[in-house]
Amino acid sequence: MVRQRSIGIIIKMASAANGGIIKPIDHSTVHRICSGQVVLTLAVAVKELVENSLDSGATAVEVRLKEFGSDSVEVIDDGSGISPSNFENLCLKHYTSKIEEFEDLLNVQTFGFRGEALSSLCALSALSVTTCEKGSKIGWKLEYDSHGKLVKQTQYSRQPGTSVSLLNLFSTLPVRHKEFLKNLRREFAKMTNMLTGYCLISKKTRITCTNSTGGRTSTVLSTRGGAHLKDNFTLVFGQKSWQNMLEIKATQPSEDILAEFNLNANILPKLNEWPFQFEGFVSSCAHGTGRSCADRQYYFINGRPCDPAKVSKLVNEVYHSYNRNQYPSIVLNITTHSSEIDINVTPDKRQLMVANEKILLATVKASLNEIYREIPCTFSLQNNSLLNTSPAVSTESPGTPSQRLRSSLAAFAAAGWKPSSPCSPGEKRKLDSCSPALKQKRLDDFVTIPISPSEKKTKLDVSIQDTQQADTKWENNLSFTNIKEMESSTDNVEENIDADDESLCERVRDEEQQAEDEEVKVLEATEVEEVQVIEMSEEPKVIETLEELESVLEDVLAPPTNCPVVSKVKTTVPFGLDLLMERNRLQRDLPKSVTEKRFLARINPGDAAAAEAELSRQISQSDFEKMEVVGQFNLGFIIARLNSDLFIIDQHAADEKYNFETLQRTTRIQPQKLVCPKPLNLTAANESLLIENMELFRSNGFEFVVNKDEDPTKRVLLSAVPLSGNWLLGPSDIDELLFMLQDSPMNEEEDRSNVSQASLARYRPSRVRAMFASRACRKAVMVGDPLTSVQMTNLLRQMSNLQQPWNCPHGRPTMRHLINTDVVQ
Repeated sequence: MVRQRSIGIIIKMASAANGGIIKPIDHSTVHRICSGQVVLTLAVAVKELVENSLDSGATAVEVRLKEFGSDSVEVIDDGSGISPSNFENLCLKHYTSKIEEFEDLLNVQTFGFRGEALSSLCALSALSVTTCEKGSKIGWKLEYDSHGKLVKQTQYSRQPGTSVSLLNLFSTLPVRHKEFLKNLRREFAKMTNMLTGYCLISKKTRITCTNSTGGRTSTVLSTRGGAHLKDNFTLVFGQKSWQNMLEIKATQPSEDILAEFNLNANILPKLNEWPFQFEGFVSSCAHGTGRSCADRQYYFINGRPCDPAKVSKLVNEVYHSYNRNQYPSIVLNITTHSSEIDINVTPDKRQLMVANEKILLATVKASLNEIYREIPCTFSLQNNSLLNTSPAVSTESPGTPSQRLRSSLAAFAAAGWKPSSPCSPGEKRKLDSCSPALKQKRLDDFVTIPISPSEKKTKLDVSIQDTQQADTKWENNLSFTNIKEMESSTDNVEENIDADDESLCERVRDEEQQAEDEEVKVLEATEVEEVQVIEMSEEPKVIETLEELESVLEDVLAPPTNCPVVSKVKTTVPFGLDLLMERNRLQRDLPKSVTEKRFLARINPGDAAAAEAELSRQISQSDFEKMEVVGQFNLGFIIARLNSDLFIIDQHAADEKYNFETLQRTTRIQPQKLVCPKPLNLTAANESLLIENMELFRSNGFEFVVNKDEDPTKRVLLSAVPLSGNWLLGPSDIDELLFMLQDSPMNEEEDRSNVSQASLARYRPSRVRAMFASRACRKAVMVGDPLTSVQMTNLLRQMSNLQQPWNCPHGRPTMRHLINTDVVQ
């Protein structure tokens, strides 16, 4: 607040200094400024009109668009109509019949309440209204100016209800209108998705949306006014989508979930007094039942469509803990007391604030866990004979270390390990006393070239690793009767010892003595001040029972408490003001091109994103043609020079990326005909989108049969699917393509009957990309292939034609900056 006041003072002082006078903005300018903040998109314009129709008690709402809303938008309903006494005030700013004072917001039950929508639409388009009040025999047509004032009123014949028509939306805002036309199909897709939410939550209300383009009218959405949420879901998305949906019921969270959200279980209400109740459905987490993207998630609070970011994020996180490769379909209506939410947050009223948000999140997580808890552990049997198969025995060890150790010892005992036979104290167990079958083989038995006696000497190269040597001494002092295999675990020891000449224990003592001598020499050379030595028993431990083995192993595995401590070696670093000044002087003497470094990112996996961003800023496509080949490094990398900069280029990744982008642009996948056309589970909006971009789907190998006389959602049948080698695509890939078209539609100027190579590369399902990446990898130059200077130059020239040359399809970097040669001169 203090900062805002100070800024205001500065602005006023600046205005006074410039001779300006602070005065109020005229109402006309304020109206135009505020109107552009209320209605931002086509979706918001349609939303406001549909909400007015639903608030009027309509049982049928029809949305008609021409040219995807760029020419006109009309919303028709059969509601209560508008009384003639309200004609003058209908489109005036902040005139409404839904609230009278601010406190009414706590209990408002209607979608709208501010009285801003119609006034804002008057400022953004040419608005006209036709209405007929229920019980009246005559209707009226009303026309309003850009300020919301009634300018013309004529009698009009129509049924009871209201129609609102908008012409040339956003035409009064040139920049926004240009952007609206540029992204028209994307705006239309967002409007359709928004309208789907109202189709789902509006019970006993029939909602229809049509679009007319090129003289042809197509139905985008259509419902029949179902009495339940389930009925609306099946009408919008089809019966097949309903088969994998599960009902959501509010479940009281456990103590662990409450602790996760910092909630105290003692102060929370019981479930019958819980502040939130749920009505809705979510898709199963079984593999193949989810969606490839989060395009079918609708949330409501008290029947009001909204975008609760935290709830949506939590739902996806919980679902990914059971099925990380897909997204859930969810329709969730959260019911709570109206005084517990704040709906007056954003102009479009899509963002709401909830009083007990943590309780809501905990309840959502507990409810989803209750639904999904048993699903990953169950599956459907396809063969009845499997019922007679005995269940597999779990070999997973218990959780605690002692339980894991005991289970391991039991497994060793079951495999044939037995305690050693008793012997007299002090008796040395030699390898010769073991069974001949278990006797360790000579090293000579494993090679064909005889080893000279001089090479049979023990060689030790000991480093100062005191903890590891302590563990090794413990292990070397353990001996068993059943010795199946003897291996030395010391990394730096190479030994060739005749097992018939010495016993195991004698060799261990000799090696220990040599190791201690080496340690003394090394420690004396490094001037170590103090070393703690662990005294070891000379006699090897004899293990008689499994209990003794368990005790010894626990001592070995336990972290040592008295590890040898070596004092730190002190190093003197020269430092002085003269040295610092000399260094700065040398830095100033360098050329300007050296001091101003262009490339700062290091060659490190953690800096991959920064390195790619840096290369994209500093290197253009034409720079690859200017690069000179210096040579090939390690038969896998090309060293190239651009002016004074040296770059290292991965020859395999660079060639793979070139092959991949070539396949993306030019490949048309061949279709495989189906015996019988297959119906698709598409919404009316996705069905219309597919028909408009039919050639794009054909380029990806899909073919369809379209029957325009059928009802929406039933007009398109799948007749052929892409088949390439072992790769077979299906309906899930069609859904992914449709989502890509909704999120990033094709340009309006592009001819959809002849898809360009750029668009073809842009719209590819993820499985097609994976197939292309695999083929590009196998076709590319491999690491280890020697290349000539001409071949390396061709690889650099290929990179100049790439759209994204910085990494291969699998994420491997193609090039990195090495050094600027001016620095080392």
